[in-house]
Amino acid sequence: MLLELMLGIFLSNGAGLGVSAEWANEAYQFAAGSSVWSLGLAVLNICLYAGLMKATKASTGKPVIGVFKRWLAFWIDFVWVMFSVSPVLGLLPVFLEAKHTGHFVWSFERSTRAPTDIPVAIFAGIVLFGALLFYFAIPILCARPSPGACLLGYQVLPAEQESLTLGRAMRRSLMGFLAVCCAPLAPFVDGTNLLKVWLDDRFGTRTVTLKS
Repeated sequence: MLLELMLGIFLSNGAGLGVSAEWANEAYQFAAGSSVWSLGLAVLNICLYAGLMKATKASTGKPVIGVFKRWLAFWIDFVWVMFSVSPVLGLLPVFLEAKHTGHFVWSFERSTRAPTDIPVAIFAGIVLFGALLFYFAIPILCARPSPGACLLGYQVLPAEQESLTLGRAMRRSLMGFLAVCCAPLAPFVDGTNLLKVWLDDRFGTRTVTLKS
């Protein structure tokens, strides 16, 4: 029986970012890592995100029709979060490994288990999931577009006369993950209204284009 937990982004050259733990029967692998450049990029991403939340509100236009633009923006934002959070999360197992071995390396892989592996992986998963929820919820509360939405020219706003709390915005973000997973089915269901019905109507928001 395969049981796998994978968090973060691992590059093809072996320089890992984040935390990864996987095991199947007798096979086991734990890997983690960070780097100076990825930490710098994480700081840059976080600063750009914070700056966007403080930027002057943009003029908005017509409602966004269809799901492709919103689906693509989600994945841009997802990668943004991963490159913002994974390098930081990777530091914890890197420092623990250095304490255990007496030798510091920026990334490592091993096939032997350590008592801290699973707690670290679970902690990283919780932090990463929470970061994703906050990342998508805060722009709605601030009436600003997320970086992905900004690049594609739209934003999500509270509907007229709607009061949106942080909890409600986070529940909308959670439901958004499900909507994205089902987005490929949209052309066979109702491609123009899928996200509107699931997210905007349900949580009192509206999705509109940004005027240049």
